[in-house]
Amino acid sequence: MTNMRKKIAFSALFCAAVLLFSGVVAAETKMLWSYSGKSLNDTTVRPVMLGPGGMGEMVKFTAPSQNWKIKEVHIPGTDGWNETENTLPPSETISLEIRDKDLNLIHHWSDVQIDYFTFPTGFGVAVIEVPSITVNGDFYVIFYDRGAVLTLAELENVNGNSFIYNRVTKEYVNAQLIRDNQTIPVNWLIGVVGE
Repeated sequence: MTNMRKKIAFSALFCAAVLLFSGVVAAETKMLWSYSGKSLNDTTVRPVMLGPGGMGEMVKFTAPSQNWKIKEVHIPGTDGWNETENTLPPSETISLEIRDKDLNLIHHWSDVQIDYFTFPTGFGVAVIEVPSITVNGDFYVIFYDRGAVLTLAELENVNGNSFIYNRVTKEYVNAQLIRDNQTIPVNWLIGVVGE
């Protein structure tokens, strides 16, 4: 092999290695869910609304790899409308935050619920696209329904990664509902898609 051919072969191998190890090769998309992972037909879920006042449904996730990039957040819920209604519900502002392990704000999103939680059959899954957000280790997703949306909470197989976050005081407590005068721990149903 001539010297020039060796240089071309080496350059081609070097470029292939750089592309492979730099992440230019397509990454695998992965979905993380906050609940037990059981089929929703095999677990008990309840509709939930935290309402106005700065309270949010917060879920702790762990990135499955270094420099994992969040692309979407999925939230099952409804704003109460279905196709039997003659008029749409009033537009109400909802918001979402992504925070790092120390609860520092990484991304804030807000919009009206109609484009995300108004489904012909009532309940559906809102898909909220976010700019490619890189996370490492633990991170939090917080959804503020602000009284406009019912979301879902799982009442069984609680994993301890769901919280109620107070945006004003920056404090949080384990997620729980009161039912029949009993405090019941819950998992919020929130999913994150990334690669």
